[in-house]
Amino acid sequence: MSSKLKQSDKIWKLAKDLGIKTSNDPVSDILIFCEKRIKKLLKETTDCSSLSDFLYWVANKLGTSFEEIHSNSDLSEIKKTYLEKGEKIFATLDQEFSDEVLGITYRRSNRELWEPQFVSIIDCRGSNAKKAYYTKWHEVAHLLILTNQSRLCFMRTMHLSDKDPEEVMIDIIAGKFGFYNSFIKPHINGEMSFEQIDSLKQSLCPEASNLSSLIGFVKAWPEPCILLFCKEGLKKSESKQIIQCGFNFNVLPVPALRAVKITVNESAKEKNIVIFENMRVPEQSIIHTVHNGETDYAEALEDLSWWATSSGDILPKHKILVKAKNYWGDTYALIIPKFYDA
Repeated sequence: MSSKLKQSDKIWKLAKDLGIKTSNDPVSDILIFCEKRIKKLLKETTDCSSLSDFLYWVANKLGTSFEEIHSNSDLSEIKKTYLEKGEKIFATLDQEFSDEVLGITYRRSNRELWEPQFVSIIDCRGSNAKKAYYTKWHEVAHLLILTNQSRLCFMRTMHLSDKDPEEVMIDIIAGKFGFYNSFIKPHINGEMSFEQIDSLKQSLCPEASNLSSLIGFVKAWPEPCILLFCKEGLKKSESKQIIQCGFNFNVLPVPALRAVKITVNESAKEKNIVIFENMRVPEQSIIHTVHNGETDYAEALEDLSWWATSSGDILPKHKILVKAKNYWGDTYALIIPKFYDA
């Protein structure tokens, strides 16, 4: 988690409004608060056998139901249905969704006593269908930390660069409980692998996207693991030079295969097993074999000390099992530390 978020006045205020006695880490304190609420809700059921069941149970207990938009006619029908029920806030529903807004939750003002207090409308049209599972959890996460009782609605947006700190906090909550380790652990059988992640996705949360499942299960995995997304790119210093000087180089820098996006789970962090963003993939790593198209999958025992920072600092010596795979035309790798001599 970013130190900037931990220092945000808005996050500190949120923790205070939730009645949390904060430590020096309000982000972790809020996550603990949410987990206590989740565990309390789960005591009331034995029927949640999957992450999808879990999502709908929590949503129901927090007072919301989901309406899915799969077509423009669905949107019109949902708007019409709720307007006929006297929910005037739905009058502008068709204007709320865009490429940046995937979900919106309204507080109902004209409902029967037995009806949910909220309704969450999820845009599942086109490519948004792949994001629906996460969008639902985003809306539920809002309800987990809802403190402003006068607020009538909130939305899920996709802008990350200038996102409100509370929205970043919501993303963290959604990511944690969308792939909640209490549900995952009993289903784990053997060592982390791409095949096991695919199997877990199909049995526990089939509506989640492939990429969110890959990231989510790695984060929730009880054993140390790092997920790399690798593609060719430049060092940050080289990129800055090109931006500042244009193409006035005698020799243009040559892109190298780099780990451009990295997911390090908590267990790996605790063991101090890390790879840093944008590090160059070692030439001898089997990740190159997959990236070059020689095979769709490869695995090999390698060493963390093969990796070095742009300044030449070598990572500590440690045996790692590397599993590299061509996923959806891109190169991904699982880094699994081995805690024995091999």
